[in-house]
Amino acid sequence: MKDNELEVGQATPQMWTLSEDEKLNFQSLYILYLITEDKVQFPNFLAGRLKYIQKAIDFLEDKRFIVQKEEYDEKKVLGFTYSKSDISYVYEATDEARQVVKSYRDRYREYIKLYDVYAYVDPEQGKFAMSKYKKYMLKGSGKTAWWDYLNDERWEDYRIPVSVYKGLDPREFIFFSFIEEGRFMPEDDDNEHEWAEVLFLGKIWDEMYLILESAPRWEDLGDDDYTSEEIVETIIQEGAEVIKDQRKKLNSFIKQQNLVIGQIEGLEELYLEEDQEEEYYFEDPVYYHGMHQYTPLGDPLFWLTAAIII
Repeated sequence: MKDNELEVGQATPQMWTLSEDEKLNFQSLYILYLITEDKVQFPNFLAGRLKYIQKAIDFLEDKRFIVQKEEYDEKKVLGFTYSKSDISYVYEATDEARQVVKSYRDRYREYIKLYDVYAYVDPEQGKFAMSKYKKYMLKGSGKTAWWDYLNDERWEDYRIPVSVYKGLDPREFIFFSFIEEGRFMPEDDDNEHEWAEVLFLGKIWDEMYLILESAPRWEDLGDDDYTSEEIVETIIQEGAEVIKDQRKKLNSFIKQQNLVIGQIEGLEELYLEEDQEEEYYFEDPVYYHGMHQYTPLGDPLFWLTAAIII
């Protein structure tokens, strides 16, 4: 057993509801993301709707991921400008904080590379839409043809049951996708800070729960001939083979045409040559998670060791 293998066969939760402490972990990670990516500068005095983020700020300060620094230059703070006479201190991320944010982004990118293949599965035919990726992406219409193909009603999304079975928390990756899509990103004209209300008053959690509760449960995939465990493990193994096969075909085409990654519109990082760690994944995708040790965001060890285990 490899060091970062996970115990498979985790039961699907009866309820997906997050506790207030779990929500705070997600919210704090997002605030940390905004600070480390220089998306926003937060003053050390929070007023109006910005008061919603106070618990997250306190959480991050307690863990020494953010510190207050004196700010002299005129900069934008969520829709208005300030000078030294207006505000003296803003929050700055530490080097450890930047490593934590990097670890989450690495984890999300790896999830996309290894698990998006399960987003479009035809359970009747046992087919994966991704098996046609090279064919569609190298057509003249490229992305348009590919997205038309994905819109077929036969595809079902098995990312959540596969994630649960493998011991991952799909709530993390749904939230990470919200971050990457810029769902809570403050706008320059958002002087009332409505983004903070969206993030901290529950609306976004309702959307997450809806996604989770509408997803198939891996325990329900069994039939008279095969157990649910056998079916979900077959899906995992065949999906990994699809990724490997498409990478091989695309890389072969690129070499034949003397192209480089990026010259073909829509060619994703998914199809770069895998490294040695990913080769281990393809050897046994059911039990092997991937490159990084998986520690749930809600686990205190995430915040204590995320910067160490990258």
